[in-house]
Amino acid sequence: MGSITLAQAALFAALAMVLVTGYYLVDNAALLNESPALVLFGSVVPSVVWAGFFFVVSRRPVSVQTVAWITLAFAVILEAVVACIRFQQLVNYWTPFGNAVSISGWLLRIGWAVFLISFALSPDNRRTRAAALVLAIIAAPSALSTAYDAFNHGIGLLFDDIPKEAFWRVLITPAIRTVYWVSQILFLWSAWGKPEVRNAAEASSARFAP
Repeated sequence: MGSITLAQAALFAALAMVLVTGYYLVDNAALLNESPALVLFGSVVPSVVWAGFFFVVSRRPVSVQTVAWITLAFAVILEAVVACIRFQQLVNYWTPFGNAVSISGWLLRIGWAVFLISFALSPDNRRTRAAALVLAIIAAPSALSTAYDAFNHGIGLLFDDIPKEAFWRVLITPAIRTVYWVSQILFLWSAWGKPEVRNAAEASSARFAP
């Protein structure tokens, strides 16, 4: 992963969030009729905001700090509020952070909040890099568990008589979740890398560019 830049990792994360947004819309189509606000504000809107954040980071304009504050408000905080409401109303659907009593989910929410605040204040300082590393460590168990489930389901397709109707659950869903977690880990790992070296290289290449 050392050869992957932060911009490349952010672009991959943005594409993964677009994929997750599509997953939410398809997988929660029935709930859109029953609880449209919960689904939209608890999953679709945050994932769209996250996709925008990662895309902006991949382009790295001056407004990246502003986008970090927007992401904190409309992705992390909004999703956390809806998670509590959803838990009280017993409305269940998958999100990476889980329900309102998931300890790992709250650790990730708090971790992302700290990272985004630090990123908004100074994207390349030591505190931001430390937050990225801690987040990557917290997310690693979920990423490994999801990848393991996806592998088992993929192997199961080779040997079990699984109806085509079940492909969404046994193959596509684990694959999308795996792509999501891989993109998150890759982005955080890249953010933890040495930005001063990366920025110097970018400045040097821009200076000598025709």
